[in-house]
Amino acid sequence: MSDLDKLCSISNFYGSNPDFVIAGGGNTSVKIGDILYIKPSGTSLGTIKADEFVAMDREKIRNALAENYSSNPIKREDQIKQDLLDARIDYKPGTFGPRASVETGMHEIINYTFVVHTHPYLVNGLVCGKNGKKAADKLFGSDYLWIDSSDPGYTLTKLIERKLRAYRRRNKGSNPNIILLQNHGAIICADTIEEIKSITNSVINKIKDYIEKYSTRRNAVFIYKKGKLLSEKETSLILRIASPTLRGLLGSDVRKAVLFDDSPEIQKVLSSKNGRAVVTGGSFTPDHIVYCRAKPLWIDPSSYRESVRFFTQQIQASLGFYKRRWKVEPKIVIIEGVGMLAIGDSLNEANIALDMFKDYIKVAVNTAAFGGLSYLTTSKAKFIENWEVESYRRKLIRKSSRGRIQNRIAIVTGGGQGIGEGIAMGLAEEGAYVVVTDINIQNAKRVAGNINSRYGGAIAVKVDVRNSEDIKGVIDTTVELYGGVDIFVNNAGILISGPTEDLTDEQLEIMTLVNYQAFFKAVRETVGVMKRQNTFNRAFTSDIVLISSKSGLQGSPANALYAGTKFGGIGLMQSFAYEFVKYGIKVNAVCPGNFFEGPLWSDEKNGLFVQYLNAGKVPEARDVDDVRKYYEKKCLMGKGASLKDINRAIIYAIEQQYETGQAIPVTGGQVMLK
Repeated sequence: MSDLDKLCSISNFYGSNPDFVIAGGGNTSVKIGDILYIKPSGTSLGTIKADEFVAMDREKIRNALAENYSSNPIKREDQIKQDLLDARIDYKPGTFGPRASVETGMHEIINYTFVVHTHPYLVNGLVCGKNGKKAADKLFGSDYLWIDSSDPGYTLTKLIERKLRAYRRRNKGSNPNIILLQNHGAIICADTIEEIKSITNSVINKIKDYIEKYSTRRNAVFIYKKGKLLSEKETSLILRIASPTLRGLLGSDVRKAVLFDDSPEIQKVLSSKNGRAVVTGGSFTPDHIVYCRAKPLWIDPSSYRESVRFFTQQIQASLGFYKRRWKVEPKIVIIEGVGMLAIGDSLNEANIALDMFKDYIKVAVNTAAFGGLSYLTTSKAKFIENWEVESYRRKLIRKSSRGRIQNRIAIVTGGGQGIGEGIAMGLAEEGAYVVVTDINIQNAKRVAGNINSRYGGAIAVKVDVRNSEDIKGVIDTTVELYGGVDIFVNNAGILISGPTEDLTDEQLEIMTLVNYQAFFKAVRETVGVMKRQNTFNRAFTSDIVLISSKSGLQGSPANALYAGTKFGGIGLMQSFAYEFVKYGIKVNAVCPGNFFEGPLWSDEKNGLFVQYLNAGKVPEARDVDDVRKYYEKKCLMGKGASLKDINRAIIYAIEQQYETGQAIPVTGGQVMLK
């Protein structure tokens, strides 16, 4: 195995372990002759491949470190960035990226073949503790180097360079294998990756033993208080208000993902007397600032009991104050007694913010063994917040734009097969996060799994659309996992055809429940969330799309019950359009006809071809093939509808901003609007 392959191996080893690395952070390098291979900025250690490391000219890096740069931090960092680009082996003026790690100079001045810089929460408990250096001296003696807190990048590199020279003078020219960075993690360096792993294990085990020995309830960072959190029902009510309101308020440029979490780490904050003081007191490391902001927004939800309107206004006021005070939007919102909301411009970004803040809490807890909390100074936090390099990192964690409905949150009922499966896949392809619901949860999981393998962002939920509690439950789940609802596609339906006198009361009841009442229940439970997204942002529109049928536009013999329920759905759709247009909610129907490839028509036992043959709807038909040909001839275009045809109509209904209350036919010309 080459040294570059070994670097890739050790990078993946630590990069895929969240105890060491979150959000692809940290950096690694190997020196091979005159070339330094280093991880590009913003690239994930857990998945990086050998050919993705940036090859740097070591002499040019050394020359850059000897330059006299501007004393102005902004100009200085821009000069350094350009010199590091020039040091790339493959660099050509005017080309873009990949950027080598901002700590390239630091890797070069360390006299070992392999350098691994990670941010283990156990190590950060030590380096973010008030007595961290004292404890480190006790644990590692003269076998390590302590670096006081410093601005990252060039400033940190020059500081380490001076400290390394002093260390060598004290230790007869030897170099430390362990470098601990105050408020910034650990650097482990050696000439083999086996040594890297051995040294790292030793460091982690010593710190772990120290924490177990010296962490007691008496010196705990979070001081426990008696009391209990709000009930699950109250939590759901508050989230239905808070998350959609925040999405609307923060969704000026891109629709946000807002993830809820009330895990044990968050409970430590919520169940302590001083939780608010701890988490709003400051940040521990650059990564915490980059992905979580310097401070979270804290909201007291008690006013929701007075009125929804008052609570939403309180959220608006609290957010406004935060933005005026800190000049940025929050990434973390703590709702007292409820839990945490992590906010991102994409689901990926929100998940990273969530993981990083939970890491922040773990670090805070572990500082108890090292004298308590030691935050980054205000000036250092401000430098990181405004550093162009960190803005670059933030951009890289956001997935590139995809599709015409990027970041919209969609629920599809009956999404486990047929048209519903095709709709779910089509929405995901256009950039939506999709909640696939079906009474058959295995089918729903299969579809969600297929979406995740291609696009990500999907979940499966079992829903019987006849059951109001199931519908309420999927709305609550969607709000918890994504923050709101932008699109509700009411697709679930059943078809039972036959002469009217042959249909039973039971068939009448189930057709009415599934095809008509379920649509009413879905809208009743969804519009509250959609309205709150629009309360303070009139541009934040939402869409309800009813998947009806050509039978909802035109009756047909031996099909009265199905057509009646579909006509009824169109009536509901138009009435909803009148009622909810003032809240930015568009309500339209898509009316497919002749989708012959799905199970609705083609199922060998219960498909429409079989039902229509048995019902005598095509008098001269001898078999299902005759029935198919009969219906194909009814289409002016001579063929049935495809999933693409149906999805194009759905995307049109969502994307356009000047139609509501419309029933859009997808029938190949068989049914024309009058």
